[in-house]
Amino acid sequence: MNSQLIEPTADLTTAHERPKLTAEQQIEHLKSKGVKFEKCSEEEALGYLRENNNYFKLRAYRTGFEKIENGDNAGKYIDLDFAMLRDVAIIDMEMRYNILPLALDIEHSEKVKLLRYVSESNEDGYSVISEYMNFLQEQEELGKNTAYSSLKSEIARNQQNSYCSGIVQKYQNNFPIWAFLEVITFGSLIHFLRFCLSYFEDKAFTKMFENDYYLLRSIKTIRNAAAHSNCILNQLQRNTSKHPTDYELNRELSKLVSKSQRDRLMSSAAVQDFVTLLFVHQKIVSSTGVRKHRGAALKQLTDRMCYHADYYANNPVISTSFDFFKKTVDKFFEV
Repeated sequence: MNSQLIEPTADLTTAHERPKLTAEQQIEHLKSKGVKFEKCSEEEALGYLRENNNYFKLRAYRTGFEKIENGDNAGKYIDLDFAMLRDVAIIDMEMRYNILPLALDIEHSEKVKLLRYVSESNEDGYSVISEYMNFLQEQEELGKNTAYSSLKSEIARNQQNSYCSGIVQKYQNNFPIWAFLEVITFGSLIHFLRFCLSYFEDKAFTKMFENDYYLLRSIKTIRNAAAHSNCILNQLQRNTSKHPTDYELNRELSKLVSKSQRDRLMSSAAVQDFVTLLFVHQKIVSSTGVRKHRGAALKQLTDRMCYHADYYANNPVISTSFDFFKKTVDKFFEV
């Protein structure tokens, strides 16, 4: 992995002029920002930057640590050691490795649930897809969006995909729902589910799927972030969440922490998204075996969060977030 990365500056307009830094220069830059090398030597840090992680990603986790506000050292971090950045980066990696299987379980279970409804209804499985494609095309012709072209391109790309090209070639002119669900993305599934809420004029369908639609929307961001190996734990700061917490989830969390704690913790984008993912898995995935397996992995994750608890004793943002993750895992997953 290349350790000579461009050093970000405050002036985004001159990004092309940012100098690249060697691993040694990266260490010096961190030291100039107040980062210590007491729990992790500079030599260890050099090896880590050269072999295990890149500087740009690692420094993203600094947002979880406070800075000195006034005086000669204003702008420097308070009690931040390189070992802490490394520890958060490792936990973040393991967190992403847990997020994806959870999201895949949810996606699979939602598709199974949708197909079960169709199989037990008067719907033939072809009409709903035909009507959906017609709806998208009409919307695009009216200039409302480009969802129709995007979906057609998505399906066309899958013609080159060894794992689903056969499905596309067989059904491309007349998809049944069971084939359609095999070749669309998670985002397209959510959009299709929204259409189904109006297509199936059935109170039973609305009762089964309306809340699922909103819950799937709420986990899409963290699911995609994990899939693209984006940082998760650089979004622990409070007041970063963009949506209110699901009502039912809020009610469940009231059994764990006080309202003031809950409001504060769930105002963090990363906390809200991850806890919502745990809740949605508990709500949608019915397989006992799958849930037990995921629970065991999540228990290992929360144990890892506590491994260096002493690092974050004076950092309430990280320490309370990790503690809350453990409480929610223990609540929603039985190991």
